[in-house]
Amino acid sequence: MKTAETEAPPRKRRRWLRVSVIALASVLVLALGALGGAGWYFSGEVVNVDHGPDEYSLTALAVDEKTVTLPLGKDTEKPGTWGLAWEDGQAVIGDIVEADDETVTRSIESVLFGELTEGTAVRIDTYAYRGDPATALGLDYENVDIPTELGDAPAWYLPGEKATWVITVHGHNAERAETLRADEIYNVLGYPVLAVTHRNDEGAPASPSGLLSLGEDESDDIVDAVDYALANGAEDVILHGISMGGAIVATAARKLAGTGEVAGLVLDSPVVDWNSTLDMQAEDRNVIAPITWTAKRIVEFRADIDLDDLDQRNFADEFDMPVMLFVDTDDHTVDHTATLDFAEMLPPDQVTVFTTASGHTASWNEDPVAYAGALEDYLAAL
Repeated sequence: MKTAETEAPPRKRRRWLRVSVIALASVLVLALGALGGAGWYFSGEVVNVDHGPDEYSLTALAVDEKTVTLPLGKDTEKPGTWGLAWEDGQAVIGDIVEADDETVTRSIESVLFGELTEGTAVRIDTYAYRGDPATALGLDYENVDIPTELGDAPAWYLPGEKATWVITVHGHNAERAETLRADEIYNVLGYPVLAVTHRNDEGAPASPSGLLSLGEDESDDIVDAVDYALANGAEDVILHGISMGGAIVATAARKLAGTGEVAGLVLDSPVVDWNSTLDMQAEDRNVIAPITWTAKRIVEFRADIDLDDLDQRNFADEFDMPVMLFVDTDDHTVDHTATLDFAEMLPPDQVTVFTTASGHTASWNEDPVAYAGALEDYLAAL
């Protein structure tokens, strides 16, 4: 017969086990909470609407009528044509005139508006141009409203004599000024241009959720813009999207596949696949894989989307129009390898690829003449 003394140790062990299980459960709850919180924060970087003020992290060290001197850095020493923005002004800067170990002096091609002086806080601007088509480029245009399911969305209409219209679409939390570089090329070639806004843009209707859907719902606004163009004299359209604008117009092109309404598709540093792009951005920020996975699931929940539906590679056979791809291999914002994969999935005679290495959406900036020439060749072959 067992004594009380021999039964006591098991009870102690069971008590220790209960305490351990409770402690482990608490740790798991805390870990899951932290994982969810981090995932929610990261998801907000993707789907939140943000039209906050720009930051000006550089200083104009010296300025004369023809040049500006800036601190030497990765952005200021890149060759090509760039914008130089400050709080109430914009200039276009070009070639490097002189450089040393600390500074770089570049030519000023034009001052679009404002006064640039020594000591002004500035930043390098990939857009190059700011303002409207008249302010930035001296081009005639009209402000028009495009009816959408959520209300009227403002657009710039630049007239042209051709029957094919071009609809240009900016990127993630950006603005129409981002499309001015391309708008000018199309205008010179005689194409009417609609530089559009979509839901959640400044001046445009908000989405019901108040969040971005990364191209899924915004593409409906582009379909409405195509309807507007066709109702106002266009025979067909070319869709030109930059960054997230690429995801938007690619999704719109899929929705219009088979109609004959989309004569061409131009994608500049496009988000062809959000999954790989978010993976790349997370890795660059040293975000661990579980947080990335959680953030993507939260993005899908909050925006009511399926990221796989926005991987254009899954639908390559639905693109029935000639496609022009501007791909920058030094892109640290969008996964450009997905774009190259997409190109490989299209028939060789259907796709044109133009590559640069100057950063996200900077193909034009690296060489505006080469960019315009590649685009003109593509358009001539449509």
